Amino acid sequence: MRQARAHVLANLEAAQGTYLMRLRAPSIAAHARAGQFLHVRCAPVATAGSLSHDPLLRRPLSILRTRRESGELEILYDVVGRGTEYLSRARVGDELDVLGPLGRPFTLKPATRHLLLVSGGIGIVPLVALAEEALARNVLATLVAGFRTAAKVFPAELLPPEVEYVVSTDDGSLGQPGLVTAALGEYLPWADQLCACGPTPMLRAVARLPLPRSLPVQVSLEEHMGCAMGVCLGCVVPTRRGLQRVCRDGPVFELRELGW
Repeated sequence: MRQARAHVLANLEAAQGTYLMRLRAPSIAAHARAGQFLHVRCAPVATAGSLSHDPLLRRPLSILRTRRESGELEILYDVVGRGTEYLSRARVGDELDVLGPLGRPFTLKPATRHLLLVSGGIGIVPLVALAEEALARNVLATLVAGFRTAAKVFPAELLPPEVEYVVSTDDGSLGQPGLVTAALGEYLPWADQLCACGPTPMLRAVARLPLPRSLPVQVSLEEHMGCAMGVCLGCVVPTRRGLQRVCRDGPVFELRELGW
């Protein structure tokens, strides 16, 4: 983990209330992997004689994409409160105080050739990064993504064209109507690894699917975090190995670890 002053290179609305921010932070970009996140301070960077503590807590934001050669990172976030509203007003040239990369990343199994990615809402973020890692290893990737409505859908042009992108919306306004788990049936026999990220009810629904016993499944959990460094224990979840911290022991877990 490193602390850095990240320079804002772009901050654009990618979907309704969802912003794509590009940052330059070479010391973090050099080590970031799919599934890891940044802990972002949503207040002006401290200067001599000036330090704001409002909002007090940083915000954990998953890494969408890494460009190691240029030292750049991209994050995608929904505006849901004061912290992310502050981020949405950041302009090119502004600085953000960030910690990262944090958390346990996804792991592509050596035998994987067909990767099935399943996301709900903003949970698509780490799976975009994982899809790019898969393509670099000549692994085929299909991303099945669920959103509430068409206005919230992640733009297809922000994905590598080699990724098969299947969209479902709860209200049927775009793509397949209904929950994202209903769209998975035809892809399960094809997949030799499945990775998912989204709200816990969606992940539990994935766990209830008739998954082949030999299919490796990893899930990235979404939890509120205080410190994001394993100290405050505010993001603890029960697992087969006892209580685990999502920020340090996760956010990525093997599905069998969770005992769902």
